[in-house]
Amino acid sequence: MSDSTTLTEAAIRRFVAAWYEALDFHVPIEQAYALLADEGLNMQFPDGDIRDYNSFKAWYDRVTNLFFDENHYVQQVEMQIDGDTAVLDVIVGWQASWWEAPAAKSKRVSMDATQRWTVRSSDKNAFGMVIESYNATVEPFKYAPGFARL
Repeated sequence: MSDSTTLTEAAIRRFVAAWYEALDFHVPIEQAYALLADEGLNMQFPDGDIRDYNSFKAWYDRVTNLFFDENHYVQQVEMQIDGDTAVLDVIVGWQASWWEAPAAKSKRVSMDATQRWTVRSSDKNAFGMVIESYNATVEPFKYAPGFARL
């Protein structure tokens, strides 16, 4: 459900931070759903596309059971606000560890990702907006030297 609330830069920045915090802390799936559009969801990740809650759950369950010690660092958010929608260009640093049996040690990735989101006003959560589209692969990942690659 959408309302006519105009999005603001400050509200968008809070929402972006909340999204990454949810990913870092592996929040219960219902909390993640509250940040996503109920209809028209379009998310692109290197390992596949998400169009609905079922495909999001499959992705979320996989990544939250694979990665640990995750940290997202928002470096830049550029936005084009048009009433109750906005297009965001986000640069986020991401660090995470994972372990593949029977390896003696875990692996650690550190990289920057350039993403493009579309958000729209919604009364579904306290932030007043939801993610409608999310492209995590706008540009190739920029890996830090000496860290593992996905």
